[in-house]
Amino acid sequence: MFRSPAAAPLLLLVDDDPYQAEVASYIAYELGCDFESALSGTEALEKVDARPPDVVLLDVRMPDLSGYEVCRRIKTTGATAGTQVIFVTARTEEEDLLQGFEALANDYVTKPFSARELKARVKNALRIKELLDALTARTQILELQQEISAKVEEDGVTTEDFRTRLLVPILDRISSVFGADGVTLHVRRVGHVELSAAASTAWPGGAPPEFLATLGLEEDPQTGRAPRLPGETRDAGQDWTITAAPVFGGRELLGTLRLCRRGPLPPPGESPELEHLIAFAAHLGRTLHRLHLIDELRAKAGA
Repeated sequence: MFRSPAAAPLLLLVDDDPYQAEVASYIAYELGCDFESALSGTEALEKVDARPPDVVLLDVRMPDLSGYEVCRRIKTTGATAGTQVIFVTARTEEEDLLQGFEALANDYVTKPFSARELKARVKNALRIKELLDALTARTQILELQQEISAKVEEDGVTTEDFRTRLLVPILDRISSVFGADGVTLHVRRVGHVELSAAASTAWPGGAPPEFLATLGLEEDPQTGRAPRLPGETRDAGQDWTITAAPVFGGRELLGTLRLCRRGPLPPPGESPELEHLIAFAAHLGRTLHRLHLIDELRAKAGA
């Protein structure tokens, strides 16, 4: 799943040494990460459940669970299996190193260490985590595309079936893959101007925001702020960001697929999320266009 573009990666330190906390918090600041710390294995696992970190700096000796057990639990849980775990410990015997890697640790730094070395290792771990996240999301998107294609190939599936029976579950899946607060699709039938809209089922507050009713079709992929309704007052913490991708059927613009998130605009730069959304929207457009052609053939055959 993609991290929200506006969210910083999280570095979690599990160690009761104040010096380690000072060094780790400085490294997090230098690398643009959020930082949290835990003094025990149990506290660490609680924080991992609350917000999965991207990188964990983990001591072996702990007052309750050992670092090996904490690492094993993190790496064998589906939601956190990609978390990069770096042991930071004074235990340097070969048996200790092997036990750490058997617990599925990604790296090992021995105390005393150079802060520059630790920063380089954390930076490398963040890059690996970013690549793993992108690969996982891309795999999930491809699986969803294959699932859509399989549904379309079922006998008797029409454009209307797709819109009334299949579309909302697909939007729910897209929301989950991208980690969005909601997903919408504004769409029109081939050769028509009338728009219809569909939305995923889960939204903050229990219902889609009112501004969705003002949205139409957009040809250009982009990320921007959600529009404000006349007379609407909205706190900065309640602002919405929309990432939009066009849905084309051949050369005709059929719709616009949008990811909606509460929060500010992400910093400028490349957006892997937008690239993947554009690719998925293209597949969705081909699917809708294909269904339209099948409907036409059926109509002609039945005439």
